[in-house]
Amino acid sequence: MTRNEKGQSLVEMLFTLSILGSVALTGLTVVTQARRAYALASATSELRGLFQRIRMTAIVRDRNVAIRFRPVDGDAWSWSVYEDGDGDGVRNDDITRGVDRLIEKPRVFQHAPIRIGVPATPVPDPTAPGQLLSLRLPVRFGTSLLCSFSRMGEATNGSVVLTDGRGATVIRVLGTSARVNVLRWDGKKWTTGV
Repeated sequence: MTRNEKGQSLVEMLFTLSILGSVALTGLTVVTQARRAYALASATSELRGLFQRIRMTAIVRDRNVAIRFRPVDGDAWSWSVYEDGDGDGVRNDDITRGVDRLIEKPRVFQHAPIRIGVPATPVPDPTAPGQLLSLRLPVRFGTSLLCSFSRMGEATNGSVVLTDGRGATVIRVLGTSARVNVLRWDGKKWTTGV
C-alpha cells in the first residue's frame, strides 16, 4: 500500500457502525416512549370527554343517566349509556329488567397499546393511600361499575385506570361537583394532568 492510498480498516468501520446503531436504538426508544405517552394522553382525553358529555346529557334530558362499564374478552372493557326509567337512578337490576333503557349501544374501548386496567408493576393507588393499584379493579364507582350522573349534574364518586402496562393514568369523577380530574404516574410519583 502506498502513502497516497487512503481508506478505512475493518475495525474503524465496525466501530463507526456500532456508534450509528447505538444512536439509532436510542432514537427508536425515545420515539416509542413518545408514541406510548401520546396514546395514553389520547385515551385519557377520550374517557374524560365521555364523562363530561354524559353529565351534560343528564342535565339536558333532566334525567339520571349512567355509563356502564363491563369487562369483555380478556383485558378489554366496553361501555354503554343508560337512562333512568323509573326515577330511582340507573341501577343494574333496572337495566336487567329493561326499566332503565339503553341510549348508547356498547362500545369497546380500543386504544392499543392502552387499555383499561392496572399496570403490572407495583404502583401506589392514589385513591387509597398505602395500597397498590394492582390490588383493585380498574373501574370502580362506589361498589359498582356504573358512573351515574343526576339531572342536577352530580355524579357517582369513582375512577377508571388506564395503562400501557408500565405507566398509568387515573381518571377520577368527583361526586357532587362531578369534576373530572386526571392523575398521571410518571414512574416515581403521581402528578395532576395528562
